Order: sequence, then structure tokens, then C-alpha cells
Amino acid sequence: MKWIVRVYGLLRDQHGRYLVLEEYFRGSWITKFPGGGVEPQEGLLEALYREINEELGLSVRRAEHFYTIHFYQRSYYHAQARLLAVYYRVFWEGEVRLTSPRLRFFWLFPELMALTFPVDRYVQRLLMGEAPAE
Repeated sequence: MKWIVRVYGLLRDQHGRYLVLEEYFRGSWITKFPGGGVEPQEGLLEALYREINEELGLSVRRAEHFYTIHFYQRSYYHAQARLLAVYYRVFWEGEVRLTSPRLRFFWLFPELMALTFPVDRYVQRLLMGEAPAE
């Protein structure tokens, strides 16, 4: 079985809200944390920094590991692949500048998020203190 590796950033503002993206993808809007796929020959942090810059126009100062998926999850878009998702707390410089008209962003408290992907929803529960970090 093929693996799909993805990295996501948890950007928190001074009010305790997190940045959530809406992205128009394959004919519909999805709601997710910023981030995406790891390219061949790319490390996790390198991919995270690139994705945050590509989507939000931000420079990452530092990132701290927050969570790596610990349960089986089939890739949402690749039926024959298993997902490996890694989440980092991101500390950044600059102002958000969306890089595509297919993107919208919101600063939301975790309890107000309506996320598309199961792993993102698990991380949402972690942020609310409702799920074990394992």
C-alpha cells in the first residue's frame, strides 16, 4: 500500500484562534488547516515551510511538532493509499497574503471549526483538550 505524507501548520493568534483555510479543490470547498503534501526528496519541515509560504505568503520562523497520526486513515483523495499526517505549531512573520483565489482563511476558536478531514477533526479535539495525544 502506498503512503501519502502530508504536513499541516497550526497557526494561533494572540486571542487563541487558529487559522483555518477553505480551499476550492476538485469542484467543492474543503476546510482544513494550512499545509499539504511532502514532495519527493523533501523533508517534513522543508515541506511545511514551503506550504505555508505557498498558501499564506508567510515566512515560518520556527515550528514545533504537535501531533503525528497514530491511527489508520485512508487518504481522502487516493483510494489505494494510507495517510501519514504530521501537525506542527507554527510561529511566523508577516501578514497573511493568500496566494490563490481558490483560498479563503478564517481565524477560529477550535470549538467553532467545521473541518473536512477526519485527522484534522481529531487535531481539533486535541486543541480543545477532548482527545488523548497518544
